[in-house]
Amino acid sequence: MDVHISELFVPPQLSIYDGTTDPEDHVLAFSTRMAFRTENRVIWCRAFSLSLEGEALEWFNSLPPNSIESFKGLKVMFGKQFASSRSQYPTGFKLSNLKQGKEEMMKAFMDRYQKMVRWVKGLSSELALQYVMSALRPGPFKDNICRKRPKTMEELRERAGDEVRVEDMKQAYKKEAQEAKENAEGKKAGRAIRKAQRIQAKRNPSGTPIPNITSSCP
Repeated sequence: MDVHISELFVPPQLSIYDGTTDPEDHVLAFSTRMAFRTENRVIWCRAFSLSLEGEALEWFNSLPPNSIESFKGLKVMFGKQFASSRSQYPTGFKLSNLKQGKEEMMKAFMDRYQKMVRWVKGLSSELALQYVMSALRPGPFKDNICRKRPKTMEELRERAGDEVRVEDMKQAYKKEAQEAKENAEGKKAGRAIRKAQRIQAKRNPSGTPIPNITSSCP
């Protein structure tokens, strides 16, 4: 594939691919950066090798002459060559089996769910809402959600946000109660020590150390 590239053409700063990560992610990053310089796909093909190193560059250099007919064709060959490095994105089936842990806080669960949702391709908002409702653990919040079903994911997130605030408040109360208990136990232990010291002082007002008397048999 021959093309005249002007000496004034400066390729953008490209991320480098070595064959160990998702090839689709690399092609997307490469295309995005090249689009700011030129729309000429032939130049894209010529510049693609600049974004490769290691095993990936060896593969590119081993391609037979005239085997690249278009950038679209190059993408297909590149994707097939490094298909084993493609990221294993979660599927709708995996999402449908997701469950909130018994002790998992609402914020942690919603963050985990939404992160997974972003990677499921072609997921409708209706299915995303259906899956998250079935994933919630049994309890007052889920009961409330089932009685008055949210119409959108945004509405569910708002109501989950209210639950997060309630959980945070409960955690704060629990922490305060624990600290108060520890302080009370510390004061009680301190009083016991001081009482023992007073008793010892009364029994030995001179302050002379009391010898440790032990009995022994001849």
